[in-house]
Amino acid sequence: MFGELITVGDELLSGRTINNNGAHIGHHLRLADYHLRWMTVVGDRENDIASALLTAMERADFVVITGGLGPTTDDRTNLAVARALNRPLRRDPKSWQVISSHLEAHNLSMTPAIAKMAELPKGAERIDLVRPRAGYYIGDAAKPLFFLPGVPDEMADMLADFVLPTLKNRFPRKKVTRSHSLRLMGLRESEIAQRLEILEKKHPTVGFGYYPRFPENLLTLTAQDSTVTAANAALEEVVQAARNLLGLYVYGEGDHTLEMVVGRLLTERGYSLALAESCTGGLIAHLITNVPGSSVYFDRSMVTYSEAAKVSQLLISPTLIDRYGAVSSEVAKAMVRGVQQESKADIALSITGIAGPTGGTQETPVGTVYLALLCGKGLYTERLQFGGDRQKVKLAAAYTALDRLRRAMIDESFFRGK
Repeated sequence: MFGELITVGDELLSGRTINNNGAHIGHHLRLADYHLRWMTVVGDRENDIASALLTAMERADFVVITGGLGPTTDDRTNLAVARALNRPLRRDPKSWQVISSHLEAHNLSMTPAIAKMAELPKGAERIDLVRPRAGYYIGDAAKPLFFLPGVPDEMADMLADFVLPTLKNRFPRKKVTRSHSLRLMGLRESEIAQRLEILEKKHPTVGFGYYPRFPENLLTLTAQDSTVTAANAALEEVVQAARNLLGLYVYGEGDHTLEMVVGRLLTERGYSLALAESCTGGLIAHLITNVPGSSVYFDRSMVTYSEAAKVSQLLISPTLIDRYGAVSSEVAKAMVRGVQQESKADIALSITGIAGPTGGTQETPVGTVYLALLCGKGLYTERLQFGGDRQKVKLAAAYTALDRLRRAMIDESFFRGK
């Protein structure tokens, strides 16, 4: 059984908005074992929306449409549905009540544009009976049709609370599906697949999904069986084998981000952290402080972008910078020693580099980054080379720095030879 997703909006076709709704819906449908075979993007023209809906109904077992349900003149999905299915628009009593109650509670007036949101195709059932959110279901058509708002959080709520349970009741699955995701840093997608090639052949009934999410990679393993116990057992075996083959490149699982993992390790060990950032401009500190409770372990970040700042804030000798250059192993070491001396943190990390697009030389090209990490176990330094534009270099440098923090806390051989 396969479905089709139609996302509506000129902004998606023009590139002004990334189709994150499509990625979210496809991902969560797949996890529930309801797969999409087609994903169509159409603009805000009524004829195009109607045509896409009719085509989808001919070839798919269910259809999900997101977008074009709002109060503005370019929201034309309802008109297109009414036309394609020959279901005239009418005022839905439930929608009218929800919208009217909301306006009254907030001392707002009904307008023609807002009233338009209560006009649904004949036979449509409103999804949200509490909040004034657009979204409805047509269950008496030849195929189940779901119409979701384009607002991401509203769409996600309705997908989880209504679409997936409705599909489960309409199309009960005979097999149980279980999935588990591993998150990796430091390996390309092709390198991950190469390491798992034999394992994948050994378990042909388990799905191996490789999903690059720069600068990391996601590996999703999916097992199906007739019972929960059997599916869990098959999945657990493959997950453990994959972990063994990928080793320290696996930093986490599920929704655990790299900054969350680093924060957990710092908390468990009772370590404090201080940063000295140059080329990343505070990005590492931003990632660290995205995690609630990071004040427990994060002391400070000194963004010493200029040479003058490195001298005045980190007490680096101007002679050292003149001799080796601001982007060098020697300056990275001086930076990490300077921030550790100022903060007395258990772990200090520094980073300096050339994010581009200018500033590179033959000896130190754009994308060159030096990293230094200092703690009671020793001093670690590394030269890294990243490709891509300025934003990619900064992002790759920041995430690599977080990964080195992680490894320094769990890998006994990390400081060996450094």
